[in-house]
Amino acid sequence: MPKKVNIKMMNTEPQLLFEEESHTYTLRREGFADIILPSVTQIMEPLERKAYGDISPTTLNNAADRGTRLHRSVEQYLKYGFRNVDEDCAGYFDGFLKFMEQHKDWKAIHSEYRFYHPVFLYAGTADLVFSTPKGTVLVDLKTTAQAHLNMWGVQLGAYQQGIEAFDKHLKIATTKVLQVSADGHYILHNIEPSFSLFLACLQIYNFKEET
Repeated sequence: MPKKVNIKMMNTEPQLLFEEESHTYTLRREGFADIILPSVTQIMEPLERKAYGDISPTTLNNAADRGTRLHRSVEQYLKYGFRNVDEDCAGYFDGFLKFMEQHKDWKAIHSEYRFYHPVFLYAGTADLVFSTPKGTVLVDLKTTAQAHLNMWGVQLGAYQQGIEAFDKHLKIATTKVLQVSADGHYILHNIEPSFSLFLACLQIYNFKEET
């Protein structure tokens, strides 16, 4: 009788790795060299610079740090149901809680959802994905005082297309921005996604990398 041979199948499923300190996304595939993927934020840098160019770097860094800590508190609340929030984030967190209280039929199915687009090779982290009576809703959480609806449309267009390409079973019905403020209030913006403009930014980003 022929001998039985155990064949170890190569794991060809790519892994998306994230290094938080440097905010680096890496695509790892067995048998291939790692690929550093640009983030949606990196690709949108020309638009971000246009929107926030008049704001000092110190102010932007402080706001980014506060936003990161707020997102972490929201993620913990959704996963474990307890409040653990820094004092300077408390008002923004209260705005999020008020939103949740007024949308009880919205169920969070993902928080801090990392993805990559397998064709265009960019990566990102979506804040919130909800299952609602009207379909799956992608929500980005913002703490900015001013609304930048057009720029947010570019970001959410990239997120929606990336998530749907990453997970064929996940179809986004609508995209929204939850803008929370320090006084505990919130505005839920309906956002029209603009993937075509994001692709223009990606083309510029790739041109810069090549040159």
